[in-house]
Amino acid sequence: MMWLWVFIGGGLGSVARFAVSRLVLSLKYEHFFPLATVLANLLASVLLGLLLYRFSDKVLGQGHYFWVVGFCGGFSTFSTFSLENWLLFKNAQYVGVALNLGISVVLSFLLIAFIAKNLSAEAL
Repeated sequence: MMWLWVFIGGGLGSVARFAVSRLVLSLKYEHFFPLATVLANLLASVLLGLLLYRFSDKVLGQGHYFWVVGFCGGFSTFSTFSLENWLLFKNAQYVGVALNLGISVVLSFLLIAFIAKNLSAEAL
């Protein structure tokens, strides 16, 4: 049954990721920086942190496979992140590579660390 939950969650996470991309495109965002991927990855990190550190008692069991493995896995996108960094690098947009790496990796880490430290169910 866990495979089914991962499948459904991953599909819905991928649709949510596509929706974020469409939203960014609808804003007529045409800069070199991959805003949609950064936004999706940061949102997925916040959701993952909240699920694991604030609502962990409610995410155990099948919900873990749906939300943590499936939805967050489908919503975040390491492959697109890697491709976009390569394209920035290939086009000599080194500041963009540095910003993308810094914002995506460091800020995602800091968001999860903040949630783990300040919003965990045990801290309340």
